Amino acid sequence: MNSVSLVGTVHDELGRANVSELRAILERIRPEVIFLEVPLAAFDDYYVICSRGNLESIAVRRYRDSHQVKLGPVDRPTPAGEFFENAEHLRKRIWEESPEYRQLIAWDSACISAHGFAYLNSEGCSNLWSDIYKEMLSAIRRIDDSRLVEIFELWKETIDLRENEMMKNIEKYCEANTFDKGAFLVGAAHRQPIIDKSRVQSSVDSNSMQWDFSVR
Repeated sequence: MNSVSLVGTVHDELGRANVSELRAILERIRPEVIFLEVPLAAFDDYYVICSRGNLESIAVRRYRDSHQVKLGPVDRPTPAGEFFENAEHLRKRIWEESPEYRQLIAWDSACISAHGFAYLNSEGCSNLWSDIYKEMLSAIRRIDDSRLVEIFELWKETIDLRENEMMKNIEKYCEANTFDKGAFLVGAAHRQPIIDKSRVQSSVDSNSMQWDFSVR
């Protein structure tokens, strides 16, 4: 059965969350296919032309220098610029309103720097992001701005749709192809929702793949 290791990551290097550490994880997994949190339209920029780069793309390119591996962009198309402008406005308003939110974000960054991928793929990281989302919602309610509520709901809906689409595209690939090991590199904030969704789907979907959540 096709086994896909879920690897929670970040897009920018910070302390022990760096290119060398992610490449070491890939060396341990030895994936024959790597699924990427990148839309098809941006794939060439990161992995062919290499005009853009982030932690994941650099680590994958270095891994590919010495290994035969297929790459699969699985994300939805990038939203319009207005979506990101609204999301940044939301973040700034919450940042100004909530000392607890600022503290949680600072603690997340400190843990990433100190512990790297061991933290990003831990229950502690999942719990912290749950707390971050709860405080975001609490801050929005305190601000009492209907526009912020709309932006937050659209932001959460977009994240949910992206996670569903990425999982669906991985499952489609697994139905059409056979391999021993694969890896899915995705932002750590998506890790726990994907784990939860996979457990719901496992009772109804085909046996074309098996998730591996043991990466640390």
